[in-house]
Amino acid sequence: MLLLCLLVFSAKLFAQETFTGMVMEETKNGKFKPIPFANVFWLGSQTGAVTDTNGSFEIPQIANNSTLVVSYVGYNNDTLQVTKKNKLTIVLRPYEMLGEVSVVYERRGTEISYLDPMKVENIGEKELFKAACCNLSESFETNPSVDVAYADAVTGTKQIQMLGLDGKYAQITRESMPDVRGLSAVQGLTYIPGTWIESIQLNKGAGSVVNGFESLTGQINVELKKPENADPLFVNAYVNQGGRTELNVDAAHKFNEKVSTMVLVHGNMRPIEVDGNNDGFLDFPTGQQINVVNRWKFTNNKGWEGQLAGRGIVEDRSGGQYFGAPEDNASPQPYKVHWKTNRAELWGKTGYVFKNAKFRSIGFQGSVLYHDYKSGYGNTVYNANQQSGYFNSIYQDILGTTTHKYKVGLSLMYDKYDEQLNGVDYNRTEIVPGAFAEYTFSYFEKFALVAGLRADYHNYYGLFFTPRLHMRYEIKEGSVLRVSGGKGTRTANVVADNQSLLASSRTWIILGDNQIQGFGLKQEKAWNFGANFTQNFRLNYRPATFALDAYHTEFENQTVIDREDPTKVRVYNLVGRSFATSLQAQVDYSIYRGFDARIAYRWYDVETDYSVGRLISPFVASHRAFINLSYETKSEWKFDYTVQWQGKKRIPSTLDSPVVYQVGSYSPDLFLMNAQITKSWGKKFAVYVGMENMTNVKQNNPLISASDPYGAYFDSSMVWGPIFGRMTYLGIRWSPKSVPN
Repeated sequence: MLLLCLLVFSAKLFAQETFTGMVMEETKNGKFKPIPFANVFWLGSQTGAVTDTNGSFEIPQIANNSTLVVSYVGYNNDTLQVTKKNKLTIVLRPYEMLGEVSVVYERRGTEISYLDPMKVENIGEKELFKAACCNLSESFETNPSVDVAYADAVTGTKQIQMLGLDGKYAQITRESMPDVRGLSAVQGLTYIPGTWIESIQLNKGAGSVVNGFESLTGQINVELKKPENADPLFVNAYVNQGGRTELNVDAAHKFNEKVSTMVLVHGNMRPIEVDGNNDGFLDFPTGQQINVVNRWKFTNNKGWEGQLAGRGIVEDRSGGQYFGAPEDNASPQPYKVHWKTNRAELWGKTGYVFKNAKFRSIGFQGSVLYHDYKSGYGNTVYNANQQSGYFNSIYQDILGTTTHKYKVGLSLMYDKYDEQLNGVDYNRTEIVPGAFAEYTFSYFEKFALVAGLRADYHNYYGLFFTPRLHMRYEIKEGSVLRVSGGKGTRTANVVADNQSLLASSRTWIILGDNQIQGFGLKQEKAWNFGANFTQNFRLNYRPATFALDAYHTEFENQTVIDREDPTKVRVYNLVGRSFATSLQAQVDYSIYRGFDARIAYRWYDVETDYSVGRLISPFVASHRAFINLSYETKSEWKFDYTVQWQGKKRIPSTLDSPVVYQVGSYSPDLFLMNAQITKSWGKKFAVYVGMENMTNVKQNNPLISASDPYGAYFDSSMVWGPIFGRMTYLGIRWSPKSVPN
């Protein structure tokens, strides 16, 4: 009802008598072709419109003015008198052939569309190459909207946080199809190498219903390199002082204008055992990963397009106690950590754009997945298998004019999980068919609205609805206000989402309902509301942007991971409140050509009602400040520097532990500095060298009870800062055609 009222209110608010029409040109062979982006305005006024990609326009009537002017570069202006509201057909004639015009635009690494009702940060290769960016989990080092942190002191896995909540609450897609979810919710971020990424679209808050119901805090969509426009060959090699070595080889071939293919090959290994803090445990696991993608793109140049891709991943890692540890730290039975992953995927897309109506299209998406995972953490054994299928169909069209657009479709998600933790089975099969509709209304450049609703039926949670709404209003030129609201729903993967807790002596206590498959817990449901204000301006004749974001996430139900008892992990449904409030201010400024600065400050209030009362969520810094400086010279040198300050973080209680195993209630605040220098020679070869954590900040004694890993208080999950310290790396990029910048 709220959604319906908003739609009616918007329609009444902006209802006005209008003239509609189409602007065209007559080609040499006598056919008529629409002219996009032509200007249509009332003579002597500021009221006007711009034709869309089909040459159509809609312009409001103004009092005492019937003279309409139509103009387009390279064509004679047309002035006409209009009195009747019949659809107008206007034909412009070219006045002369123009010479070549070059438009120079300095593209930023991260850009935000001025007109999109959703605030989507488009992160391109220029931004990604400011740091080593070996995989998706490390792609946000220069972005203040996403936090990156280590999950534990044994596996070396990095996790992300968004709006103060774990990355599992953000929907991560690959080219608008589900990707990092299920058993890969944590490790899956490492399955997308940074050099494969063409761009990332980051949307905080409620997303589009077209992409599903699982987004609670935002959406991260990854676009991989496309075979039709990729370089024939690209090579990236990387090595760091911790022994991590990576090689990426991309090869693309265009058979003709209709068929192209691409192979992406990634391999990484860490053969060296490193124990930098002398606690008797490896700082990083050793082992290797092989990751290969082959994708094909097809088109008939008559409206039909399609692509098909397959991927295979094999990963084998080992860590734990270090064989070279001092004798007094050694255990009769060394505490070892190992995991092995085999993953195979097949996905495809196809679609048709109607030849005589470019605004109308139909598309289909589909994927199948097999993921097998076997692991051991000391005496804890966790094995799991996931088989998933996904289908989505999308039809889009307009209602009369492009002012009113809509999308409708059907979807189906299938997930079969077979999980076993220390001999206890947690198996479930989820089948979720769904349908969705999304309406877009745009009132020139002044106002836009996107309203969506989807209905899904879960085979054991039943029917549920997902409403979402986005609105954009241009206060004045250069000033835009956006608001959003919506609901998200997901099923918790209790163990897979919290694998860092396996590397401890904690006993798992899952308080579920035996009548519900799997872990017996309710669906996680949350509402997210947000607003952001963006102001574009010029300072000393150089472009700048100020952005202010505010978001609030309120859970209806949450799977609470309670580790306030140092010997247990208690998992139960939320009783009470759980919420996260986020405020962020950011300034982007081009100091002078080639020298850009980004400054941000962010505040979080994240609290949850545990069985012991309401507490601040652990390992989330309430305050964070961020500065990124990027400078590029004409001689092809690039300098990138990032510094961030993180405030103190709450640490789960250890008061019930012996004094020797107790730690403070809060971590200290810390500064982290990263820098990278890149030198290019022409467009074919580049060398980059960098240093992470330049000031060598380290968490002392990240492992609790490291000398007694089989004791009751061993825990590697109490990590709030870097473990290794300063890290230097070196890399090269080479292509016979051009190196991405």
